[in-house]
Amino acid sequence: MNKNINVNQKHLTLSDRSYIEQSLIQGLTFSSIASYLQKDPSTISKEIRRSSYIVPVRKEIVRCNLCTLKKSCNEHYCCDKKKCINLCKNCYSADPTLFCIYYKPQSCNKTSKPPYVCNACVSRHHCILEMTVYSAKLAQTSYEKTLTSSRAGINITPDELVDLNALISPLILKGQPLSHIFSTHANDIPCCRRTLYNYLDQGVIKARNLDLHRRVRYRKRKKSTIKRPSAANQMYRNNRTYKEFERFVEDHPDSEIVEMDTVKGKRTTGKCLLTLLFRKSSFMLVILLHRCTQECVISAINDLPEVLSLRLFKKSFPIILTDYIEENTMTKNSGYHYVC
Repeated sequence: MNKNINVNQKHLTLSDRSYIEQSLIQGLTFSSIASYLQKDPSTISKEIRRSSYIVPVRKEIVRCNLCTLKKSCNEHYCCDKKKCINLCKNCYSADPTLFCIYYKPQSCNKTSKPPYVCNACVSRHHCILEMTVYSAKLAQTSYEKTLTSSRAGINITPDELVDLNALISPLILKGQPLSHIFSTHANDIPCCRRTLYNYLDQGVIKARNLDLHRRVRYRKRKKSTIKRPSAANQMYRNNRTYKEFERFVEDHPDSEIVEMDTVKGKRTTGKCLLTLLFRKSSFMLVILLHRCTQECVISAINDLPEVLSLRLFKKSFPIILTDYIEENTMTKNSGYHYVC
């Protein structure tokens, strides 16, 4: 490990993996990627080799097309069909590679050394060989599955489970709630309260959910059906994370920074408050929105020059005013997106 690099011990995020994928396409080295993400180069190397996947050869590129001797091959009757008049490499009725003793498939040794993948290969789009590719989306999915599977099951020994069952089950069968049991016997229980509820759901102890009088009264919670944004939709986060913001503040200490947020009552419908906090003066501007939507936020920001007067607006929002002058599209229905 390079001792001059201040590395952190945090897990790689989707933004980090997206940056790795984009850097591989640009042909950057592991050292440059690790320096930007504040990781050790071996961490980047392990991530790429562990999370890359193999793209198989296309169905139309099979048989003798992969043989290194195809151009000079004049073999006949590899499959013992004496009536065949074509060369074996031009045969469509059988696979000559299953019978030819001279068949030698092509191989590529680029994936055996850094960067171990074909993301930056110039001949990737017309290559007929098997390819190894790194994808941030698939790597993040594999990472999340590993987190789930590593925490599944029972994280105590069989003897501890027997002792836990002997302590918990009789008290539950007597009618005591699990919260009371955990508060009075916390030192004797080798897990947290949430884990105890999971053990009840899994049925690993004698007591069941039906023995908890209050729990059977509540309905089962509905799981959220909102899909998480895919990696393809989060490519805009490249070079626009909080790390870049901190670097921008260090490089431009005199910049006027405005923090924008919304304060909502209900999650789906109803009015909300749009807040604009000016860091230097600790002044907050609050705007009432009829709906918490992107269109309402854009409309409220577009109305600021009229409400505050253009002179005050120039002093308060220099970044937004620059976009306004360059694009000249700051109208109520323009749909122009601003980031404070």
